[in-house]
Amino acid sequence: MFYLVAIAVALGDQVLKWVVVHRLHDGPILGEALRLTLTQNTGAAFGLFPGARASFIAISLVAGAGLVYANHVLGRGDARRPLLALVLGGNLGNLADRLRLGHVVDFIDMGIGTLRWPVYNLADVAVVAGAVGLGLWVLADGAAARRRAAARPAAAGAEAVAGPEENSADAG
Repeated sequence: MFYLVAIAVALGDQVLKWVVVHRLHDGPILGEALRLTLTQNTGAAFGLFPGARASFIAISLVAGAGLVYANHVLGRGDARRPLLALVLGGNLGNLADRLRLGHVVDFIDMGIGTLRWPVYNLADVAVVAGAVGLGLWVLADGAAARRRAAARPAAAGAEAVAGPEENSADAG
């Protein structure tokens, strides 16, 4: 399932980018709130660090290897695996652009008037969705651990407190 999700995201991203580049034109989709604006991003997210292609390829390869390793470490039924697959698929979609084209094709333009979000693509959506899902998982897991710790029997806490008192009474 992990590899199926990752491949589906990467292929879907590449097909959508091909359609946008070869068949569609810049313009509104949902008025000014959602527009198609074809851009070539030579940098990272939000166009940061333009022109660092080799570095981003290396980072993508290392991240991809880490995601594959994390998938193999997790148990077969672990619900985090599809979230890791989303991140891997998005990573592979943008990596394919960098290797083939030397830049990432971005085209989704959201905002109101001059207040615009940086232009992005389907691969970016997958990476963010997977990362947010993993972040929520970590938060929920931490909250569950705190609830388990708080639910420990009060008697165990009372024994731990009584222990030193009994020791001091025995000493006297």
